[in-house]
Amino acid sequence: MKSKTPQFDALLDEHLEQLVPHTRTCVWKGEHPHCEGEFEIQSEDIEFLKMLRVPAPNFCPTCRRMRRYVHIGQLKLFKRSCDAPGHTESMISILPQECPFPVFDYKYIASDEFDPFGYGQEYQENKSPLEQFREMNKIFPTPSFFKRSSSSVNSDYSNGGRNLKNGYFVMSAFDSEDIWYSHAIRNCKKVMDSRLLDDSEYVYRGILSQNMYNSSFVYFSKDSIDSMFLFDCKNCVSCFGCVNLRNQKYCVWNKQLTKEEYEKFIDSIYPISVSTLKEFQEKFWQLVKSLPMNASRNIAVENVQGIFLRNSRNLYDVNNSNESENIRYADGCFGHHDSMDVLYSGGSSSRFYSVINTGSKSNNIKFSMFTGECADSEFLVSCKNVQNCFMCCGINDVSYCIFNKKYEKEEYFLLVDTIKTEMLQRGEYGDGLPMSFSAQSYNFSLSQINFPLTEEEIIKLGGYIAQEPDTNAAGIKLLSVPELPQIIDDVSDEIVNQAIQCDTTGRPFRIIQTELDLYRKMKLPLPTVHPTVRMQEALLLSLDGKKYETTCAKCKKHIFSAFNPEDNFILYCEKCYQQEVY
Repeated sequence: MKSKTPQFDALLDEHLEQLVPHTRTCVWKGEHPHCEGEFEIQSEDIEFLKMLRVPAPNFCPTCRRMRRYVHIGQLKLFKRSCDAPGHTESMISILPQECPFPVFDYKYIASDEFDPFGYGQEYQENKSPLEQFREMNKIFPTPSFFKRSSSSVNSDYSNGGRNLKNGYFVMSAFDSEDIWYSHAIRNCKKVMDSRLLDDSEYVYRGILSQNMYNSSFVYFSKDSIDSMFLFDCKNCVSCFGCVNLRNQKYCVWNKQLTKEEYEKFIDSIYPISVSTLKEFQEKFWQLVKSLPMNASRNIAVENVQGIFLRNSRNLYDVNNSNESENIRYADGCFGHHDSMDVLYSGGSSSRFYSVINTGSKSNNIKFSMFTGECADSEFLVSCKNVQNCFMCCGINDVSYCIFNKKYEKEEYFLLVDTIKTEMLQRGEYGDGLPMSFSAQSYNFSLSQINFPLTEEEIIKLGGYIAQEPDTNAAGIKLLSVPELPQIIDDVSDEIVNQAIQCDTTGRPFRIIQTELDLYRKMKLPLPTVHPTVRMQEALLLSLDGKKYETTCAKCKKHIFSAFNPEDNFILYCEKCYQQEVY
């Protein structure tokens, strides 16, 4: 097939033909404590680089992850001004007031009033293309929420997702209803304080679980109902404080009871008090640590290196992925294949390189973020349904655009060839978008959770710092934890007009009526810590992008673990775990 970008391809071929396995020094070596310093370009990496048509990276895998995760914030919402011309209203946004880019109400950006092509530019010869794109990106408005779907209803305090109804402080929920303080929820109803939960109803604190009903504090479990405090349990009914059980009923702390004994136990503990719940949590995690666990949490995989992998094969340094194949250095891939350096992608997509939150039936995308249903494009930001576009922001349903300017097909490829050749010669092509392109502050991004930095380090690497969002509890009665009613039966509706002082941070937070209704339904006491603290705790239990090296406690095989060995878990490889538990 005749090349559409012959100058660039000839120059890149020269680089790729000379590429052999070797050791490289990361650009950020010595700049922060997480950098690997020296890293290997393996023969398998070279195969991917040739397939994806990109040069070898100049950053180590860890630093590349940091550069991707900085764009994603999951824990904070801000009340801030809308920067659109003529707009004076305040709005809720996932981006803080300190964001260095103009932030417009996402509804305005999605309306016919907003013209993304009004920001179109001519390519400026003899100037850094990446710098020109950076300058354009700095004046192009960023939506207050990323990838917010019009199919979601009554979910103004939510980001991402699709077909969400009544979502409150929810990130990436799909086909769900009545969800609070949760992330990555699919096909669920009445769910709170959960993460990576599928096909479930009436669940409080469900982590990486599926098909759960009327259950709370359930971790890595599935197909269970009417239960509380489960860890890696399957097909369990009416169980409490149990670990590694299969097909059981009426168990308490892994001991079998009769139906009558179980019901007597449940009657004796409900409604659970704040202090009793804390005691149960401590006892539960002691039991978890006394029994073997599947360290990687991998299920039905072949030839993989990573954690939280399911129904996948040929993955290297990949975490939290499902139904995927032939991927390297990635996190959060679902139904995806033939890609490298990806963060959060799904929907039957392939051939990605250095992309963030991109997917939904996309193919051959590089150096892009927050896009969907796109093909054969590079350096896209917040675009949808585009083909053959290069260095564009916020455009939809078009082809052959550069810097938000439309071209004829032949003219497009001639100019793309010129720009990519210039970038490759300058050493700008291959490492994607630098941290300075992030609209999210580093200190409130997932990078800070995975790879914490000081303010000085953040600024030096090109990020920025934001202040804590304003409280929604100013000027109302504040209750300390000792002042709270111990059981939910003693909580009056007046609590929605009061605030609770977080037992961990001291930061006040409020309870909304629908949230209170769920606590009453599930007979749970009021929370004593701020919702964002609870959401961060859920993230830390199923953290993307970070894993630990250890050895299987049984066979001594070298393994990767989702759990920190220093926390004294009994970590087994998948094979040993299956032999002992199944």
